[in-house]
Amino acid sequence: MAAIRKSGGVVPYFWQGKLIDPRDDEFAEHLSLQRFRTIENAASEEVSVGWITPADPTGDNFSPEDLDGGIGTWLRFRIDKKSMPMKWLQIHRDAAEKARGKKMSAKERRELKDDLMDQLLPRVLPTITLVDALLFDDRKTVLLFATSKSAKEAFTKLFFETFSIQLEPADPLQSGMRSDISDEFKHTLERINPIRWPNTTLDNAKTRAPITDMPRPAPKVAESSTSDSPEDESPPFEVDEATEAESSTDDMPIEVTPATDTPEDPNADNMEDQQ
Repeated sequence: MAAIRKSGGVVPYFWQGKLIDPRDDEFAEHLSLQRFRTIENAASEEVSVGWITPADPTGDNFSPEDLDGGIGTWLRFRIDKKSMPMKWLQIHRDAAEKARGKKMSAKERRELKDDLMDQLLPRVLPTITLVDALLFDDRKTVLLFATSKSAKEAFTKLFFETFSIQLEPADPLQSGMRSDISDEFKHTLERINPIRWPNTTLDNAKTRAPITDMPRPAPKVAESSTSDSPEDESPPFEVDEATEAESSTDDMPIEVTPATDTPEDPNADNMEDQQ
């Protein structure tokens, strides 16, 4: 008996528009048009994605009873991927090079790979992945029980090809608006929801330039009393003329005048005569 896995991540999606009632036979018919098709006997590397039911993993039978998941509609799709194991290619190439006694060229390796693909791929079994989803038609919500990028892309593409409806990944606002909270709380969610303002800044009148942040004040440079680095520049200041004159005379050459005899005091001779 198949069952939805009880652990792991879940990715919610929403949709807009009218979806076929999952209880109608028409819903199962749309699934059967995009059913899974096997690639077990394919002679080339392929990937096959399609709907199946929990009761029939082959995708041959669809009925509304098989889609009943209790609280929602149980969807399941299958992904088969067939690829050539690289180990097989390496083993055959090593054997061929050993028999020849030299390494193979790029052209020879490519031809060997093509031959092995034709011989071995029909006998290679594809890898199988089963992914579940739970659909709630009244809430226009579907929960995907997978988080890998490949599974999400395969599911959204398959859903669009089946029902011509584009799935939208859920965000916090839409999740809250589609929940059972009161209208007052929904109004509060709409009021506090962040708003992205349009970018009106044009670059070369063609492309829109990114919105820049608010201008920030220039950083303040800390003043230091002393600086030992020769690269530091002192702030400009006013020089006093007297100070400048004194500093300029320091650089001028100093002339030295030889000493001369001082004249004698004429009063000294008179004092000697009197004596």
